[in-house]
Amino acid sequence: MGRVIKYEGAAMDTATVRKLEAFVRGEATWAEVEGMTFEEAKAIARVGCDLAGAGRHEEARILFEGLVAGNPHDAASRAALGTVYQKLGRLQEALTEYSAALERDPGNPVALVNRGELYLRQGNRQGFTDIANAVEADPEGATLAGRRARALVKAIALAAVEKMKGEAARA
Repeated sequence: MGRVIKYEGAAMDTATVRKLEAFVRGEATWAEVEGMTFEEAKAIARVGCDLAGAGRHEEARILFEGLVAGNPHDAASRAALGTVYQKLGRLQEALTEYSAALERDPGNPVALVNRGELYLRQGNRQGFTDIANAVEADPEGATLAGRRARALVKAIALAAVEKMKGEAARA
């Protein structure tokens, strides 16, 4: 990358000025101003996922926070940042990121299953809906998030059956 705009007293070219004006109006992201390509963002996200997978959550957090700052509309990066926050125990920030991801991509299975799990842990029934929507978003379980959602649905159903059996035995 290394494209941070520098101003050294000379007049900026008109293309840069237009990009900056579009950014100020909310019509462009900082990533667009800097000229970051989708491929570059994807490569950075891949490194972030590798770092998170290796347990290097603080480093992954830095990368995903940068991606989100550059393009706050990127649902996948917001969901990934939420996952990193969740791993770091920053649960409210994780919920915020998952919700932001779902505003842009209501069928994002990562955001749905992870937010659903956090909601359920808080006693919020919206968690059931999120997990069901995650299964619907990935009915074949093609993604890790989709498989996790299916496993959570089974675990919830089994817990409900056991609870009903216990209540019936006491009656």
